[in-house]
Amino acid sequence: MRKNFLWFHLYRTIIVKFGLDLFYRKIRVEGLHKVPRKKPLLIIPNHQNSFMDALLITTRLHKTLSFLTRAQAFSHPFMNWYLRSLNMLPVYRVRDGIKNVQKNEEIFQECINRLSNNEAVLIFPEANHDLKRRLRPFSKGFTRIAFDAEAQNNWNLDLQVVPVGLNYSDHRNSRNEVRVVFGKSFPVKSFKKKFEEDQRAASDELKNEVSDRLKPLVMHVSKLDQYPLVKVVLDEMESDRAKLANPNYMNSLVDCLQSRQTPDLIEKAEEVLKIAKEYDLSVRVLINVKLPLLKLGLLSPLYALAWLNGIIPYQPARHIIKTKIKDPAFDASIKFVLSLVIFPVFYLLVSLAMVLLLGVPGVWALGYFTLSLFSSVLFKRAHEFVRTIKEKQKIKHFKQTHPEKYETVQNHLAELLVFRKEVIQGE
Repeated sequence: MRKNFLWFHLYRTIIVKFGLDLFYRKIRVEGLHKVPRKKPLLIIPNHQNSFMDALLITTRLHKTLSFLTRAQAFSHPFMNWYLRSLNMLPVYRVRDGIKNVQKNEEIFQECINRLSNNEAVLIFPEANHDLKRRLRPFSKGFTRIAFDAEAQNNWNLDLQVVPVGLNYSDHRNSRNEVRVVFGKSFPVKSFKKKFEEDQRAASDELKNEVSDRLKPLVMHVSKLDQYPLVKVVLDEMESDRAKLANPNYMNSLVDCLQSRQTPDLIEKAEEVLKIAKEYDLSVRVLINVKLPLLKLGLLSPLYALAWLNGIIPYQPARHIIKTKIKDPAFDASIKFVLSLVIFPVFYLLVSLAMVLLLGVPGVWALGYFTLSLFSSVLFKRAHEFVRTIKEKQKIKHFKQTHPEKYETVQNHLAELLVFRKEVIQGE
């Protein structure tokens, strides 16, 4: 038993898993029964949403899991200890310097040792994250670990490769739906003959096999030039965001869209996205996707409490995202980590102030803390409502100052909406 065994399992099952269940509205897990329980596992997921991807898998898997993380995160001594205690291992890239890249040899061997100890190792074969809903080309690092692990154990390890699809209804925000889809595993030793004949060819075959098995588990837009059309028609125009986390449904729509698309439609979608980005406009608000106003009205007292209680502790995350973080793929991760700490601490401090400074009975302060903690899950929807009002004001100003561009966008969206209806009906 490794020295951090109890700490790792306690942290991931009590703190992280509980936090994720609050952060997301619903986490659907499919195919977990397909994952072997008594064999070493090489977990291969798609990578779209920073380290939220790894957290969602490690909190659902039954085995001790280690995963590779960018070495930059380990630069501080405390972070080096902390991340390693949670079974994270640093992986170095060329930008980190050639000398540092050579340290990967030691890290890869550590992965092999853990696999040889019947554990699980998670590797993102795309090497970096991207919010686009598609599977990108794989690097070869995971194939080397897979083959070396079997070779060092005389091909008796029976290492299983498990493809995992991660699907988000909304990557950057909380209280959305996530679907974690575990695919059927397959043994690395099935490539033994090819590996002994030609190691490079075996590596390519293993990459292709994983990629082919992973694509049905995620929403995959194969043709990148068509992605703007998919982004507007199938993503921004979807009022039921949960459908975006359903790969079977979305891939059927993608196939239909790709068979019906035209260069003119792609050009119109590109222009909509370009204007929205240039003037910092929400495409969804431009489309006028409706919020559930009836639900907002019925729960307005709770939403008001959640917003008033949450707007102050939310500011650190908002500040960091707007001023420090350039990659939007980190938005959800920053919100999750900070909300896991700042929201409870803020409510606790307010409760203590109520008792110590205002003389409020402890039972009332406890009631405030409990209600605030559990109503915080409504903060996102309340904040979204407030933000939508601000976005509509911004669009109103845009319409007044740039009437021709506004009319162009609305004409394009009207045509794309007609196309969307054709795609859905033809699915």
